[in-house]
Amino acid sequence: MRLRLFCALAILIGSAAAQDPANQAKDKQLNLQGDRFKGLPYDEMTPAQKVIADRTLAGGRGGIGIFNITLRSPELSDAMRGVIGRGAGSPISAKQGELTILLNGRFWSTQYEWAIHHRVAAQAGLSEATIAAIAEGRRPASLQPDEEFVYSFFTELLNTKQVSDATFQAAKDKVGERGIVDMIGVAGSYQTVSLMMNVDRYPLQTNQTAELKPLEKPVPYTPGPISNNAPAGAATQGERLKPLTSEEMTPQQKALMDQLLSGKLEGGTTGAVNALLRSPDLAAATLRYGAYVRFHSPLSDKLNDLATLITTRYWTSQFPWYTHHRAAVQAGLRESIITSIAEGNRPASMQPDEQAVYDFSAELFRTKQVSDATFNAAKMALGERGVVELMGLLGYYQTVSMLLNIDRYPLPAGVQPELKPLANPIP
Repeated sequence: MRLRLFCALAILIGSAAAQDPANQAKDKQLNLQGDRFKGLPYDEMTPAQKVIADRTLAGGRGGIGIFNITLRSPELSDAMRGVIGRGAGSPISAKQGELTILLNGRFWSTQYEWAIHHRVAAQAGLSEATIAAIAEGRRPASLQPDEEFVYSFFTELLNTKQVSDATFQAAKDKVGERGIVDMIGVAGSYQTVSLMMNVDRYPLQTNQTAELKPLEKPVPYTPGPISNNAPAGAATQGERLKPLTSEEMTPQQKALMDQLLSGKLEGGTTGAVNALLRSPDLAAATLRYGAYVRFHSPLSDKLNDLATLITTRYWTSQFPWYTHHRAAVQAGLRESIITSIAEGNRPASMQPDEQAVYDFSAELFRTKQVSDATFNAAKMALGERGVVELMGLLGYYQTVSMLLNIDRYPLPAGVQPELKPLANPIP
């Protein structure tokens, strides 16, 4: 009898909560939706998820885009706050930021992101002719001087995973070192948005249409002479972005370094700190994101390092490959698997969880999508939250790889690069 009364009471409480007008209003404001990641009703959220949702609502923002996805891991959602690239005082204009977003959105062919930022880019001053050319996979005919260096920088980076000295210098002349780092911050953030939305198959709204057609080469580029190997040297400084002395640092940069050195702020990948210091707000956000991915993710160390190796192999980023090769061995990943990935071959005899991570990551980088079979296998092996954690990791190490590649961050003295440039690095 007591059991029946308890069950009946539970049903009544659940029904009342489902009809709570305040919660219904929050659902409407949040507007959470997705395809593979179904929209989370407020009543079904955990206390930790509600904290994140309430903070979002208090900020006057809805939960469109990847918010519904990252909410599967409130800790990851919190760690990703502020990783956007254009903080206060950024030399990157709104128009340049939107051009960066469109180029990365076109590279990933992310329909919802493109639909939103097409409109925002036009409002920021980007011409419809330029936007149409990017959508069609053509180099725009009439790029303005404050646009051309952004276009050249990202078409080169996205196609070759590097930028030449001339391209780097042209960007530096226009927006300085901080501007370059901020551009990478914007690109990394929206690449993460793109890959998450593509995996989710995030739906277009009723007033939106799919503007991007599938293209073999979505972002055109004419190759030039670019070195893909990081030079060997001291691992305490970058090549293009020289270490900042204490006298050269601003008070904000000094405060950030003091927090890192004292252990009050956990760091992400060490090599990226030198570059990130150029943009302290972005640095603090990215380091918080990296600390979560590296030290607090529920993914096992083995799977974490496996996904990192796949990402750094895709970007041919020598320094993070070097550091995570060693970490992956210590975490239990076999050398034969690591060697296969380095050589651009699919590893043989993987464990089921390793295979799920490899297939998901490789297919996503190769095709910018994942099939139902691949998605379901990853979800079976990792759980829904685990898939979200994996995507967060892939996004973070794309940003790290870009930062270290544009800096040409050196390997330790005596260490030779392990990764050769490959046309198809992830089979």
